[in-house]
Amino acid sequence: MSDEIVRYWDKNWPEETPKHVDYNVVPLGNLLDKTAETYPYSQAIFFEGFRMAYKELNTLVNQFATGLSKLGIKKGDVVCIDLPNIPQYVIAHWAVLKLGATSNPILPVNRFVEIVHQVNDSKATTLLILDYLFAEHLEGKDLSKMPTLKNIIFTGLAEYLPSMKAKLGTVLGKVPRMKEWPEKIGEKKIHKFQAILQDGFQINIPKVEYDLKKDIAILIYTGGTTGVPKGVMISHYSMVVNALQTDIWATTQLKRMEETKGKGGMLLVVPLAHAFGNIGMTVSVLEGWKMILLPRPPDKISNILKHIMKEKATYMPGVPTLYIKLNQDPDSKKYKGKLDSLIACISAASAIPEEVKNEFERITAASLVEGYGMSEFSPVVALNPFKTELQKINTVGFPLSDTLLKIVDADSGTKVLPQCPNESCENCGADEFQYIGEICCTGPQMMLGYLGRQKDTDYALRKDSKGITWYYTADIGCIDSGGYLRIKDRKRDMIKYKGHGVFPREVEDLLYMNDAVLEVGVIGIPDPEVGENIKAFIALKPEYQGKVTVEDLSIWAKENISPFKYPRLIEIVPELPKSVVGKILRRELRKS
Repeated sequence: MSDEIVRYWDKNWPEETPKHVDYNVVPLGNLLDKTAETYPYSQAIFFEGFRMAYKELNTLVNQFATGLSKLGIKKGDVVCIDLPNIPQYVIAHWAVLKLGATSNPILPVNRFVEIVHQVNDSKATTLLILDYLFAEHLEGKDLSKMPTLKNIIFTGLAEYLPSMKAKLGTVLGKVPRMKEWPEKIGEKKIHKFQAILQDGFQINIPKVEYDLKKDIAILIYTGGTTGVPKGVMISHYSMVVNALQTDIWATTQLKRMEETKGKGGMLLVVPLAHAFGNIGMTVSVLEGWKMILLPRPPDKISNILKHIMKEKATYMPGVPTLYIKLNQDPDSKKYKGKLDSLIACISAASAIPEEVKNEFERITAASLVEGYGMSEFSPVVALNPFKTELQKINTVGFPLSDTLLKIVDADSGTKVLPQCPNESCENCGADEFQYIGEICCTGPQMMLGYLGRQKDTDYALRKDSKGITWYYTADIGCIDSGGYLRIKDRKRDMIKYKGHGVFPREVEDLLYMNDAVLEVGVIGIPDPEVGENIKAFIALKPEYQGKVTVEDLSIWAKENISPFKYPRLIEIVPELPKSVVGKILRRELRKS
């Protein structure tokens, strides 16, 4: 095929949603200004009983921006934010953006070496960190290994807790904290979050001139599954566009969403430091929704539904693991019929089994759709339609407005492959590699590139003969006969069994059809006779534990999965290793 791109998805595209949008793009920080002006008294933040309206949030953001400017932070500087989902994250993030500086989130689980790499790679001048995270990850370490770092800003969990909860939590030791904050560490200057707010009491934010398509708003570091973590440069333009694209997808297809402007809520348990959580925060500000912040999933997972019910959440991004656990908690069912505010949920990071989607929708009556994205795309590329009649399980739906997809051969990446003629596309047969290849995408939400890594950027972003730049995802998939995008796997994860290419995700999807399987991860094990043997790690549902054996699973797999795809090796495990957002980590399975 030529470089001509066919929009195979158009025939099933939801008619209410525009394929092209004239985006009214402003600097990212201006979104908050507009919302604070439009909905000044709408709730912006709920955190453990603490509440804040948009007018107050914007004032604090402006104060913090002023305080940061007094520290010397200016346009182009990088500020690292190492915080869980707490109000200070929201305040700092938007303050950094208003200065024209770059917000560089650090996942709170990251340890010393990872933090050092991210600070040095981004040449960050300032680090905002929760005191007990500093105590766990940085205290006593050689901070001179971060030579560009001039300022460390401390904050504590209790700062935005209701006063009684803060006092009791501190006295009883339920609020983790450092007893004493250092005044100086070597050449690094130590500052207090609240002191910076006070310094900015007389608001005076320097005027900033933006180049919206070139200035870096957010620097998101990839998970490092293909080597050293790389900084993904996201412009103000790309981030605002992706928030609008994601918002338009929901609001045009779910008419109830229009009524939630300035009234709704976004349940944010996905880390704000992750691209998926970050877009959730941005869409919340765009819509004037309350950000219901959970620093981590509660021990009693059904309490998420309690928060949704009490705080009238409208929307929730999550990962399959979260939805699986919510379904498994017997107390979740008591919320059935009580979650009328919840309209839509998105699942991403890995495939969501059909039974999990159906059970969650039975409990909540909300629409749960699977999507596809990556940090390099700000991060949303594709979503299943919210209209039930257009949804298709085991797919990630259609590309968002103004976004294009193509499938190219996985070897050279130069040949555009045709649409798969199969409707179900589960077992395409021996000729499946005529249609299955590397997924490429292009759109206005695409990254600028990888910070300081031109070779990696040139490999990931390639121009076709028409001059269109495409992002090569390293994901393998196809576009089925209905125009739906199907993810098969990562290029590096494909298993070679007796010359056959086997996709772990496909085997996982098939194993999920066994009623006993709660979670599954599939990898290839080197074998001199067959190339790679297929091994499945399976966690059983509670009611099947001790009752279903490896032999039972092996017999079922052999009877239900093609001879070259079924796992010859099966191991039952208590649980599977996961990333901070709940994605099953095959690289960890390979180490076991």
